[in-house]
Amino acid sequence: MLLFFIAGCKKESFTPAPGEKPEERMNKAIAEYKEELLGHEYGWKAYLYADGGLGAGFYMQFADNDRVKMLSDLTEESLGDYHESTYRLKAVMAPSLLFDTDNYIHLLANPDNSALGGAPGVGYASDFEFEFRGMATDTLQLLGKKRRSKFLLVKATKEEQTAYLDGTFKENVIDMEDYLLDNQFLYITPGGDERVQVTINPSSRETGLTWVRDNVVNTNKTAYAYSVNGVHLKDTIAYDDTFIHEIKWNNGFKAVAYDGTSYDLKISPTPILPLHLLLGVNFKSILVPNATSYPGWGTDFQARRAAVNTATLASPYRLRLDRMLFEFNVNNKSLNITVDIYQTNTRFTGVFPYTFEKTPNGTFKFTPGAPLGNAALIVNEMAPLTKQRLDVDNFTLDYFTHPTTGATLGQFKSVEHPEFTFSGALQ
Repeated sequence: MLLFFIAGCKKESFTPAPGEKPEERMNKAIAEYKEELLGHEYGWKAYLYADGGLGAGFYMQFADNDRVKMLSDLTEESLGDYHESTYRLKAVMAPSLLFDTDNYIHLLANPDNSALGGAPGVGYASDFEFEFRGMATDTLQLLGKKRRSKFLLVKATKEEQTAYLDGTFKENVIDMEDYLLDNQFLYITPGGDERVQVTINPSSRETGLTWVRDNVVNTNKTAYAYSVNGVHLKDTIAYDDTFIHEIKWNNGFKAVAYDGTSYDLKISPTPILPLHLLLGVNFKSILVPNATSYPGWGTDFQARRAAVNTATLASPYRLRLDRMLFEFNVNNKSLNITVDIYQTNTRFTGVFPYTFEKTPNGTFKFTPGAPLGNAALIVNEMAPLTKQRLDVDNFTLDYFTHPTTGATLGQFKSVEHPEFTFSGALQ
């Protein structure tokens, strides 16, 4: 199947005709790509997968005056605001498509991460200049010139063009994300009785299949972007010999395999797999909010958090404790606790790194490392939470249902001190 796909989308060689100069060959290729871009009257579905991990879906209509109009799934505004900018087709070592004025594609590369997120200085490490790498029946394949971002242009049908432009695209994306918020535990049963968890995470734009066999967690993940029809996957995700390449929203939420078989995404009212198996796999972190009390917080944790806040405010820097992010990495068995601390209205962060060991039934033992950055300023102040509990106690991690919203949270529970429990949003 893979060989068939590669053969169908192979890079064009542009073998020169006898006597044809390289620049003539390049100009001919650019003219052919331009004719292709302009020749499809219903526009193009586009999918961009940034090097920083985020996927983004677009609808684009190219015009012969070097203008392009587009919609994007990146923000609620971009879902409906048909933005116009410029583009160029140019020879830059290879036939290339350049988006040379600001548009939605540039959001992914914005170094100011307050615009969309991503890493400070690089955003999502994406491209806005691309090389043409090949052409199949209805798809143009492109690759970012700087960061090698994968970019696909797929011919839209007349019905798809209408759905993008009449607001159906925007409505579908909003409805899907609302549905995923309300129904976090989806699964398919392609092999019969075994339930395979399907994760579709709107915040990370990542989807995957997860199942447990012989006490081993198996997972297959990829980035995704929204289309007018549902969810477009960057790569195929596989469970045994079932290869899922698309998730459709219209006419029911379904995972579609390469052989055309559709599997209904069923809803489970409770988690399908234990949380300790999914931390660092489906859920990378638990975000503990800035609060004095919160569902899932025990009395000992509340008292100790209040003591930390009092101590940091009384410190020479007059710091205020805010939210805490507990981020797991299963590959190196590490946990980083990133603490937000404020001096008046200025935000600083400090990191408390840990390694961990875990028993087969999911009991964690955390071992502290050296504090990083601004964490060194509040080591003593954080002691009621760190040195007196996280550094010495054993912990289990489990799901906790928010009694008001019904949201599923992640919760730490001390084995030695049952009143030391705290919870936060799973991310």
